[in-house]
Amino acid sequence: MTIKEELIDYANRCLAGEEISGKKHKWACMRFLRDCKKEDAKNVQANVWPYHWDEEEASKIVDWFSMLRHSKGDLAGQPISLTIWQKFNLCQLYGWREDLTGYKRFKQSFIEVGRKNAKSQMEAGVALYEISVMATRNEENYEYYTAGTKRDQSKIILNEAKLMLNKSPLKPLFKITRDAVIHRKTGSFIKALSKEDGQNGDGTNPAGLILDEYHQHKTTEFYDLGLGANTKEPLLMIITTAGMDLTYPCYVQEYQYCSKILDPDVDVENEEYLVDICEVDPEDYKDDIRNLEDENIWKKANPIRMSYKNGADKIRTAWRVAKEIPEKMTAFLTKMLNIWVQAKENGYMDMAKWKACQVDKIPIDTHGMSVYVGFDMSAKIDLTSVTFVIPFLSGEFDQTGKEIVKYILYSHSFIPNREKLAERKAKDKVDYDAWERMGFITVTDTPIVDQNAVMQYVLDTCAENDWNIECLCFDPANASKLMMDLSNEGYTVEEVFQSHKHLNEATQGFREQVYCGNVLYEYNPVLNFAMSNAVIRTNQGLIKIDKDATTKRIDPVDSTLCGFKLAMYHEFGSSYQEGIDQFLESDW
Repeated sequence: MTIKEELIDYANRCLAGEEISGKKHKWACMRFLRDCKKEDAKNVQANVWPYHWDEEEASKIVDWFSMLRHSKGDLAGQPISLTIWQKFNLCQLYGWREDLTGYKRFKQSFIEVGRKNAKSQMEAGVALYEISVMATRNEENYEYYTAGTKRDQSKIILNEAKLMLNKSPLKPLFKITRDAVIHRKTGSFIKALSKEDGQNGDGTNPAGLILDEYHQHKTTEFYDLGLGANTKEPLLMIITTAGMDLTYPCYVQEYQYCSKILDPDVDVENEEYLVDICEVDPEDYKDDIRNLEDENIWKKANPIRMSYKNGADKIRTAWRVAKEIPEKMTAFLTKMLNIWVQAKENGYMDMAKWKACQVDKIPIDTHGMSVYVGFDMSAKIDLTSVTFVIPFLSGEFDQTGKEIVKYILYSHSFIPNREKLAERKAKDKVDYDAWERMGFITVTDTPIVDQNAVMQYVLDTCAENDWNIECLCFDPANASKLMMDLSNEGYTVEEVFQSHKHLNEATQGFREQVYCGNVLYEYNPVLNFAMSNAVIRTNQGLIKIDKDATTKRIDPVDSTLCGFKLAMYHEFGSSYQEGIDQFLESDW
């Protein structure tokens, strides 16, 4: 059986349920099978798909690993025999080739899997192969770098490469020093980068860059460095587990994008990006986390570790501990089962439930509907945000027969000038520049935030959508003059004071509506970022968003809660004033 036939058989067994696999790994199998069909179609008709399978190249990487040695565990010192899952990824990486040049098809790879599934082994073996076989073939001097968030982490792959060469017949081909593995013939090398290297651009022409545990990287500094390669066959390789911060680039950018590449129902394609994600599916645990007692589920995130007794035993032990000590559950879910979890002390929002409310397009026509506009006006030199909250009757009914009210959100933010934009980008480590280009932030090009520009945006947006402004809702801090002017112009203006007593109901109520799926919003990275930053402060059982607990921006959340505070009293078919009376009569 050829390697290609072996992988086709494996992919079909995964799809048939004979190999226990998660949804996204099955998508990866479907993608491989589609590629095989594309290649077959080239043999019977004129087809422009510019790639082909090279069985010899796929075999070479398997043979290469067989000459390297396991570095630790029960198999230490023995030749490495790749598992079928490892072959599925590594043989695709080297088996698919460009028709025109014969070079590797894939320039980037993203593999996400539970810890202790031979990630370092795969990365180190590829790095050694690249600086020797590939550098010799292309007659180039390869600079290969490994990058973690700290120097010691960056050196894990380098040290693994050294250990894999012990007792290997390949060892004489390399010179091993404290800080590098060097291929004697070409002078190509593997080195570990430091944080400073990512910031100042050292190693600006890497033939290959391996990002280890990318979920821990707060910025894209190293990732961007890998995109600067000027070699014949560059490779940016990411192998990681899931993480605990949904604002880091691994989740916000790479995981989301790569999931879309795999998803057969999403029209996102990147023929040069190899992707595989091995994770437990949400439906396995979202209704009852005790379902994770089923050890077969663990195999989805652990294609290697669950295949031998010691590996399975360690996961089993970690599960028992996590059940007994709730604080350990987050680590178990992320490290063992490869589930992204937002682990923030006193975090306001379950980000998985928040993201579940995101829709590609608002499903109803909002023209002519009532809108409540919430404002969070900055101290004039920072981020200012507005949120449009539109309540509507959903046509769905609760158990008492009452029609369920849902809420549509639109949010937009402002910053005074590009100097402040750069400051925020440096401080928060997120790409405010990109968000501004995408239209989620407006730079007012003034020394301070131009409140008149903010208000004009609100009025123009409402006019364009034919929304009826029911109420303009302000935290009176930094907005007293604007509120007075708007009230004089005939608008209904309400103050929303930032105390526990005034904000508890809206803060609790909005979260409840999110958890019930009664909030709808379109993709908005600024709002998502703010929501993930929000933490709560409790006082005598009452809660509100704690503005002092984080340096990262939460302004869009504050404006959302301001608008929701009044929108939750909206009376359909009656005057707004009746709703205000009800609000004033409540225990606010």
